[in-house]
Amino acid sequence: MRINFIKSHLTDIKKSMINGNFTLANRSKNMLFLQEYGLTISGDLKEVILDLSPEDCTNGPEADRDGFPGQVLVFKSTYIDDLVIYVKIRNNKPHETVCISFHEDE
Repeated sequence: MRINFIKSHLTDIKKSMINGNFTLANRSKNMLFLQEYGLTISGDLKEVILDLSPEDCTNGPEADRDGFPGQVLVFKSTYIDDLVIYVKIRNNKPHETVCISFHEDE
């Protein structure tokens, strides 16, 4: 049942990315991460999300701990060679806005 939920939400998340209906969480560590690795929001970040599969999900679904609406899923990506990136995605149905936060493996 969990895998079906993840597949369904990941499909919705990718549609939102393609339609440009997403936001990057306004956190300094997100911006510093982008700068450090020379990543762009419209290119690299979008590609990271579109490359995710249900098997990449490491945590969730769960409610947002800060009380925002939507379900949170956490994925692991190896988009950058020799670096594991954790991508936290909150899918806010029915508004279909995807909020993204990420950090490298610590």
